[in-house]
Amino acid sequence: MRHRATRFLHVLACAPVAVLLTASLAPSAHARAAAAPVPSTRPTPYVVAIDPGHGGSPDNDHPDQLFDPGSVAQNGLLEKDYALDTARRVRTLLQRDRVQVVMTRDRDEYLDISPRMETAIAAHARLFISIHGNSWTDPSANGSVVLYPNEDSHPFADRMSAALEQRLKPYTVPNDGTILRDNLWVHATMPSVTIEPMYLSNPHEADLLVRPDVRDALAAAVRDAIEGQDPAVLLRKRQIDAWLAAHPNGEQAAGGHGASPLTAAFAIPHGRLLLLAGVLWALWLVRRRLRPLSVHAARVALHTAGVAMAPLLSLRPVGRVEQALFRRRRRLARRRRLLERTRRQPHRRSVYDELWF
Repeated sequence: MRHRATRFLHVLACAPVAVLLTASLAPSAHARAAAAPVPSTRPTPYVVAIDPGHGGSPDNDHPDQLFDPGSVAQNGLLEKDYALDTARRVRTLLQRDRVQVVMTRDRDEYLDISPRMETAIAAHARLFISIHGNSWTDPSANGSVVLYPNEDSHPFADRMSAALEQRLKPYTVPNDGTILRDNLWVHATMPSVTIEPMYLSNPHEADLLVRPDVRDALAAAVRDAIEGQDPAVLLRKRQIDAWLAAHPNGEQAAGGHGASPLTAAFAIPHGRLLLLAGVLWALWLVRRRLRPLSVHAARVALHTAGVAMAPLLSLRPVGRVEQALFRRRRRLARRRRLLERTRRQPHRRSVYDELWF
């Protein structure tokens, strides 16, 4: 009986070691697969502000409410709607590259110039892009143009103009270059541009702006210019990808995307404490089998389990449990000695037996 209990205790003590080895295999495989160095902490994403121009609709119940639809094409296209849809497409592309996108507006609402730039500054955006559409009294006017507020934004405007020219070439949209507009975005603290890729007053280009593939091309041009302007955008993407590869549960709790049960257990709150509770519960169930063992063997087994689980749990609860069990055994032994001593000696009656303390 003692031999079987000892063997069972050895198996139970080795179980945490097997759990530790299993848990350590997945992170090491991800770390080896990561091409970029893994940062110690998750890198902060690159922040870009996207500003859909114009916005707002008339409200008969509130006639004083401001609204600005922007230019209106002959085909019924509103500049505010095209700008918002294109901005959302830009956001989708940038988020795939781990960029944090701040939208000055994400619904049909009126905003003045100042709140738009204040939103970008408050978010610590490193680049600012405002999306508009051009318009002129002559319906034959066509082409794309990029506006910039100061010389600090000039290089970004050149890259944006080149990206628009490249992406719009299949649609035969001419490139009109860049124009300095020093009365626009005067409080910008980061490189800022305003893009006007086509004329809504031109029937042909207005029809192009309705097409989803053209809007996708515009969004890709904005993405290309942003990544060409600052190499830190793609560098930060590689760092975040490497960190997420080494920490599969960095973004979401486990369970989905093929996560193992062990990974799911450690992703939930207090998952490590639950694992420890399970081990202690197993020890409690086999307490009768452990009684024939010597105190020394039990302490060695508990110490082995504590050492094996310490790296996994990042704490030493087994040591505290061992100390509590040792104190309990000591109290029980002291109580037994007192009872035995009391049985050996006859009780002598005294006047103090009637007193309560």
